[in-house]
Amino acid sequence: MESNRGTTRILEEFLLMDKGVSGLCFCPDLRDPENEEEDLMWLYKMWATIPEQTHSCNVAVTDGFSRYYPDTDALITFERDVPIGVKTADCVPMLVYAPDKQGIAAIHSGWKGTLGGIVDNVMDILEDKGVDPSQLKVAFGPSISKDVYEVSQDLAESFIDAGFCEYVSSPNGQKEKPHIDLQGVNMERFLRRGVKPENIKLHSDCTYGSKMDDGSPKYASHRRSGGAPARMLSCIMMLS
Repeated sequence: MESNRGTTRILEEFLLMDKGVSGLCFCPDLRDPENEEEDLMWLYKMWATIPEQTHSCNVAVTDGFSRYYPDTDALITFERDVPIGVKTADCVPMLVYAPDKQGIAAIHSGWKGTLGGIVDNVMDILEDKGVDPSQLKVAFGPSISKDVYEVSQDLAESFIDAGFCEYVSSPNGQKEKPHIDLQGVNMERFLRRGVKPENIKLHSDCTYGSKMDDGSPKYASHRRSGGAPARMLSCIMMLS
């Protein structure tokens, strides 16, 4: 798929497919190194409602008429034909479908949202709307893996204090920086809220290290690129 501006090509990957629901991840084709310098928000906002992400734990419910949600990192809608999404480049994107109440959510979760519990904030709203957690279906998009996600000792201890010690590791020895499994912590939050393990689909690829057949990067990665503007879009929509 090719955009209508410049020569940036967009790759797509299905993350969640169910009756009447489609969830996808879009990413610049990084086989062209120049595409890592492309900010595609102008294009992504044509495809989905995307909040103005600030690494907060704030959640908004949209009816599709408003497209501006400042200081927000997750969107929920119960309307059909309203695509919602989040942009990421190492942080964890999550797409949620509630078949019993016909609701969907798109969540962006970096370490701040993961530690602060943006997943729980989404679950609070869904449950207030009568959603049964055991019916939820959750799909994770590509994010940085625990194998390369180094953090400070203080941050690691914050995750341990929050009850997620099993997702903190020291693969390179105790003298090196600890690592955090962001997907694992967010998965654990869903499990603790009653989502069934078989209804959670993790993503096996790492944004930092995954490569195409020719050795070029497969996904946008803030850490790998040194902060280049390329981002992925993970979005979901219920179809009429």
